[in-house]
Amino acid sequence: MEERVAVIVLAAGQGLRAGTKKQWMALGDRPLLSFSLEIFENHPLIHALYLGVDKDHLEEGKACLEKWAPNKGKKAFAGGERRQDTVYNGLKELEEDTLLVGIHDAARPLASQDLISRVLKKAREKGAAVPAIPLRDTIKEVQWDTVKTTLDRTRLRAIQTPQFFRKEIIQQAYQLARQKGEEATDDASLVEAMGVEVYTVEGEEENFKITYPQDFKRLEDFMGWETRIGFGYDVHPLVPGRPLILGGVEIPHPVGLQGHSDADVLCHAVVDALLGAAGMGDIGELFPDSDPRHKNRPSLEFLEEAAQLIAHQGCQIVHVDATLVLEKPKIAPYKGKMVEEMAKALGISPRRINLKATTTEGLGFTGKGKGVAAYATATLKGRPL
Repeated sequence: MEERVAVIVLAAGQGLRAGTKKQWMALGDRPLLSFSLEIFENHPLIHALYLGVDKDHLEEGKACLEKWAPNKGKKAFAGGERRQDTVYNGLKELEEDTLLVGIHDAARPLASQDLISRVLKKAREKGAAVPAIPLRDTIKEVQWDTVKTTLDRTRLRAIQTPQFFRKEIIQQAYQLARQKGEEATDDASLVEAMGVEVYTVEGEEENFKITYPQDFKRLEDFMGWETRIGFGYDVHPLVPGRPLILGGVEIPHPVGLQGHSDADVLCHAVVDALLGAAGMGDIGELFPDSDPRHKNRPSLEFLEEAAQLIAHQGCQIVHVDATLVLEKPKIAPYKGKMVEEMAKALGISPRRINLKATTTEGLGFTGKGKGVAAYATATLKGRPL
């Protein structure tokens, strides 16, 4: 019979040393914890995922499971005051047929598939296994500002997660710790206190824990991300008998924009900027006006599809800056709604879109009310092309 494996991802901490709840910090507009969920979702030997979050983020936790672990996500549950309280709550959620349990800190977003496989294999063989890495620096025991002794670092290891255990072992360890009032900073310590041997496998330097604010910069370096900027420009004529749609919002006006789709010049410029930053051509290649499927199509859908393509290529949208050029109507009353609609289509926060509008003081085709132009720049973060 196949041994069913469940993983509890811990994301209920207060992030005191990081200065914020680091598990919810955005990396390219997706929360840090989503990377851990995605890693286990994609591992062929993991069957179920449970996410422990603080009670104020239960709905966000459920949404993250649905998005980043749609096949294996079982439940987002409320964590406790301490890390081990959250683990204890998670152990109570496990299904009866679970045989092996993994416990992982959401603040370690770079655990590799190979690492998971190696720890899991050792736990299957021995009952309890953890990843460990040798220490590089000399380690000294210090009291106040005085060195008391120098420790033999050849026998010391830094322990990481995920840690895997037979379900009955880790459940018993937590029951005993609860009865005795014992505390520990990791799960293996409680198993050790029970007299059960814990085995190690080689860990990974990349599998470091986000603890301090500067660790986020280190994370980006490990991910190999680079910043890319794209530019977009579009223009459409104003004609009678057409609605004026800008940023996905229909604006009352005697004339509207002419085009094969809804002719939303603002969305078109943003799409071109995004595609440019991602190195994926232009809007005419992706949504050609010769294709009848795009006849009168809402341009917000173009934004949505472009964002999905960019995400599949491993890029994340950092910021969009756009400028509308038109004489009339005034854009200010509609600007907030336009930003909101575009942000929704792109799957990013409205704070990541800046929208401006200007006139040409009566000069040129925009100044004479014959058309509308739009400029946009997009900033992405992604792996090197």
